[in-house]
Amino acid sequence: MSKSSNRPITRRDFLKLTGIAVSATVLNSCTGGTPELTEAAPTSTPQAKRDTPAPAATSTKLPVQAKFPTMVLVEPGSFLMGSKNGYENEQPVHPVSISRPFFISVYELTFEEYDLFCEDTLRARLDDRGWGRGNQPVIHEDWNDAVAYCNWLSQKAGYTPCYTGKGKLTACDFSADGYRLPTEAEWEFAARGGANSQGFEFAGGDDPDEVAWYASNSNDQTHPVGEKLPNELGLYDMCGNIFEWCWDWFEQGYYAVSPEIDPPGPPALQDAKPWELIRARRGGSWREDAINIRSCVRSFDSINYAGDNGFRLVRTA
Repeated sequence: MSKSSNRPITRRDFLKLTGIAVSATVLNSCTGGTPELTEAAPTSTPQAKRDTPAPAATSTKLPVQAKFPTMVLVEPGSFLMGSKNGYENEQPVHPVSISRPFFISVYELTFEEYDLFCEDTLRARLDDRGWGRGNQPVIHEDWNDAVAYCNWLSQKAGYTPCYTGKGKLTACDFSADGYRLPTEAEWEFAARGGANSQGFEFAGGDDPDEVAWYASNSNDQTHPVGEKLPNELGLYDMCGNIFEWCWDWFEQGYYAVSPEIDPPGPPALQDAKPWELIRARRGGSWREDAINIRSCVRSFDSINYAGDNGFRLVRTA
């Protein structure tokens, strides 16, 4: 046997001969004491089988399909806004120009349409007072609900939502193509018949019984939309039936300082108390006398108060 065969075998060689692979940490520690060996798994050994995770729970709820409104185009134009014979907040009569064309819904929003929104967003359905749902105008939604509906419907249609922010900080992008509430000026211009106006006192005529549900003929309740005569643009129930929310903050003397072109309404009051956050509404309701359903009449409500309020939709064209 050669001298080389009598050479003492090293610990590393011994481990190699026995077929044990060890970590570099163990090999580097071979010079001091007898460390505990940690066997490394051979690369050919499969990893331990893991439990197969349970499949994620999937919702069986089908997507809610929105119902989109029938709308008519309102071309740009000018008119005299307000009334010299009406209430103080309708004065002074002043010229207003609507420079951007817009679409406006032919009918007030109905329970049928709004209930789909409630179903899709898991909101509680609004009380109909036992008057029925379906084609009845939706009531009892506050201003914030109306704005939320507009953004929801915009998303359903693939349009850019108009509204951002909440409450007092809500902002409207009038250049966006989504659904929104009309400004007071847009509402009154459309109620008067737009460029087709014949100068009627009410939306569609001078006889309120022909064009509106109001205190004298409503039997103290709302009625299905579209049962009275339309106005010059083919819009129904612009006067009577329900109050309709508008975009504008309400200010009693705004007409005296209103800009002539596309007035957006006054800014919100600084440091306003919650009850001072009031938005304009138009059209009167089933419980109002004839004088309070004229096309020029202004009204208001707290943004957080539902009341007898509904709305109709517009879109910038």
